[in-house]
Amino acid sequence: MTHRLNPFIVLLAFACAATQVHALTTEEIALLNRPDRQKILEEGARKEGKVVWYTPLIVNQAVRPLKETFEKKYPYIKVDFHRANSRGLVQKWLAENAAKRYEVDVVGGSEVTMLGKKAGLMLRFASPSLRDFPAELKDPQGLWSTTNLYFMTLAYNTRRIRANEAPKSYEDLLNPKWKGRMAWHMGSNTGAPLFIGNIITVMGEKAGTAYLQNLAKQSVISATASARGIVDLVVAGEYDIAINIFNNHAEISKDAGAPVDWQPLEPVPSPMGTTGVAKTAPRPHAAMLFTDFLLSEEGQRVFQRADYLPAHPKVAAQTPALKPGGGRFAKANYFHPEIVMEQSDKWLAVQEKIFGK
Repeated sequence: MTHRLNPFIVLLAFACAATQVHALTTEEIALLNRPDRQKILEEGARKEGKVVWYTPLIVNQAVRPLKETFEKKYPYIKVDFHRANSRGLVQKWLAENAAKRYEVDVVGGSEVTMLGKKAGLMLRFASPSLRDFPAELKDPQGLWSTTNLYFMTLAYNTRRIRANEAPKSYEDLLNPKWKGRMAWHMGSNTGAPLFIGNIITVMGEKAGTAYLQNLAKQSVISATASARGIVDLVVAGEYDIAINIFNNHAEISKDAGAPVDWQPLEPVPSPMGTTGVAKTAPRPHAAMLFTDFLLSEEGQRVFQRADYLPAHPKVAAQTPALKPGGGRFAKANYFHPEIVMEQSDKWLAVQEKIFGK
C-alpha cells in the first residue's frame, strides 16, 4: 500500500529543521534576551575555545586575576590578552581592521571604546548585570559600559601638612600659603585638563575661567610624571601637594606606610574605565560570557580585591571611603568618555592659555 505524505506536515518538518540549524548572527548573540541565553552562550563558547581581550589594565594587578577567575569559572575558555596603553591598543585594532584581520573580541579602556564607537567598530550588547548600573555608567546605545571608576583628588605629604591644614575646597587652593607648593600632571586627560574641565563644568565658563586665572597665580608646577608618579614624588617630599591624582594610588601608598594621604574637593571629577565588544568579534559567545563576567558582582569583586574601584553599585571599594558615600565624600562629577573625547582639546587650549605648556 502506498502512503501519501501530507504536504502541510512536510513543510512543517522542513521549517522546524531550518529553525534548528539557523545560526545566530554576532548581533543576535550580543543582544540575546531569552531564558536559554546562558546555555546558548556556553555551548557556543565551548566550540570557540577562547576569547581575545585588548586592555589597558595593569597586568599583575588586575588582568591576571580576572583571567584566572574567569578561566576557573569556564575552564573550556582561554583568555588571551594584549595589554598596552590606550593609544597602542587603538593603533593595533585599527591596523588589524584595515587589513581585514579580525583578532579581538572584547576591548577595554575609555579612549579605545570611544574611538571604536566613532569608527563604527563597536557592537551593541546586552548583559543581565547592566540592570543594576545607573544610566550615567553605560552607553544609551548599548555600545559600552563601565567596569571601574576613578576619583581624582589631592594627594599631600603628611610630614609637611597635617590633615586639618590640607585644602578642603577648590577655593582653599587659592590660599597664598600654597603658592609654589602644588604640582599636577599636564600630559593626559586625567591630570590638569580634567581638573580644568571639572571647574568649567561646575562653575560655568565665566566664573570657571576667572577661578583658573587666580589658580595660575599660585605657580602650580607642571610635572611630566604620570599621575601615579606625582604621588610618588609627593611621598618623596619633592612636592607638598599633587592636584587631581587617583585617590586609590594615594591610598595604596598610605597603606604601605608612606607619608601621604588624599583629600577630596567636591564635586570630585570621575572618569571611567569602560569595556565593549568588537563588531567583528570572531568569538561572540565567549565575548559575551567574558563581558557578563566583567560586569557581574563576581567579576567586580576581582576589581575590588585588585584595589581598583568597581563600577557596580552593589560592590564597594576595598577601602569604602574611596567611592562616594563611603565616608570621605558624597558628590562626584562623572565624566562620560564621549565628553572627555569631545572636550579635551578645549581643556588643553585653556590650560595652555592660562597656565602655559
